[in-house]
Amino acid sequence: MDKKDEALLKRFGEHPTPFYYYDGDALHAHVSSLLSRLHPAVRVHYALKANGNVALAGLLRTLGCGVEIASAGEMFVAMEAGYAPEDVLYAGPGKTVAELSEAVACGIGSIHVESVRELRLLEDIAARAGLFVRAAVRVNPDNDLSGSTIKMGGVPRPFGVDEGQLDHFFTVLEDCPHVYFQGIQVYTGTQMLKADQIIASFANTLQLAERIQDQYGVAMHTVNLGGGFGVPYFTHEQPLDMGHVIDGLNAMAEQTRSRLPGVTLIIESGRYLVAQAGMYVCRALYTKESKGEKFVVADGGMNHYASAAFRGRRIRDNYPVRIMRGQGEGQEVAIQMGQGKDMPVQEATAELRLGEAADRIEEFLPQEATVDLETVSIVGPLCTPEDCLVKKAQLPPIQEGDYIVIPNAGAYGLSYSPVHFLGHATPAELLDFRGEVHVIREHGDRTDLLHHQRMIPLLEDIF
Repeated sequence: MDKKDEALLKRFGEHPTPFYYYDGDALHAHVSSLLSRLHPAVRVHYALKANGNVALAGLLRTLGCGVEIASAGEMFVAMEAGYAPEDVLYAGPGKTVAELSEAVACGIGSIHVESVRELRLLEDIAARAGLFVRAAVRVNPDNDLSGSTIKMGGVPRPFGVDEGQLDHFFTVLEDCPHVYFQGIQVYTGTQMLKADQIIASFANTLQLAERIQDQYGVAMHTVNLGGGFGVPYFTHEQPLDMGHVIDGLNAMAEQTRSRLPGVTLIIESGRYLVAQAGMYVCRALYTKESKGEKFVVADGGMNHYASAAFRGRRIRDNYPVRIMRGQGEGQEVAIQMGQGKDMPVQEATAELRLGEAADRIEEFLPQEATVDLETVSIVGPLCTPEDCLVKKAQLPPIQEGDYIVIPNAGAYGLSYSPVHFLGHATPAELLDFRGEVHVIREHGDRTDLLHHQRMIPLLEDIF
């Protein structure tokens, strides 16, 4: 057995499954490398929605990231993670009066205004509080050059102010003396893997910023370019050429200094920062056959990692998966990457290049199959056919007790999943950092289900 696998299995064996495992050293190296290569005028803000664990957010803060939030709950987490209010950006189309009031009182770095109505409301809140608030306008541009398959702008969306409505927005802004205009935000898509399309989208946003500055006579302090940097989850996907993106972004930052003096370019990123550092780990409980198909039932599933189950998507594909077994459990570890039922062995074991900083995670990836494969589906413990982590994949024979490991699970894992469905405990989260495994979220228990609930007196209980 490989020594790295021995070490990983030892860590796994010290904690009951299911859990998320994060390699903090890989995360640290990855983000540090990214930040060190950026132009001084570029600032990265961590999109907390990707993974809201306070320890991970705090680690990214120490590396120099700001944070982007989209609710009062995330604002609370950001403050607990140690972020200064001025390093927080507040986005989201449905901010309530209470949330806006809290943000104004806190002195948030910038609120991304997503409608004219929100602008008027923000002015009213700040005026009544006798405070001033920094705000930027989120613009839904007329065109989208990102090439993203998950579009956040350039099409009808509830996010931001349409480019064609900016005349009205800036007319209203003139009557908002308590709102200090900071700049614009444009976020057109996510999970983007083509560098040229990202650069073209950024260039389009900077051109829009210049037009707005010239047309409406406002100073641009910040231009939020969005982000949407993707990571490859499947063998047919190629990793984003981040070096090319950085070169293009740095060139734009330098060119923009004369046209938008003093401007800070902001990148929002969640998935690209944390996805590669995480794994979701569960164990096989049972193996069974039904009408000619083989199933492995695991102790975790869609309720913990809905993204892997592709819940709500029309087209089903499998995330890569690893099967791990310790030496003391019958044989040496057997590891295999699998995605589709017709995938040849050489494709199933293809190396995934997920970025320079994920080397520690990548070292655990197998290079060649060690056993014969069989077609199997891995399902979770929920009473729904949607709870399927892996469907008809070519994998080595799985035994009860084997670890089922899904890599690249650091983003949109627990934060995106229906954790209370059917009452199973929430998984732990573990951070392996500088030689110590920290429990950064404890396993949940049954009492979590009744949190904030109240029983009422019933006649049957009285008589």
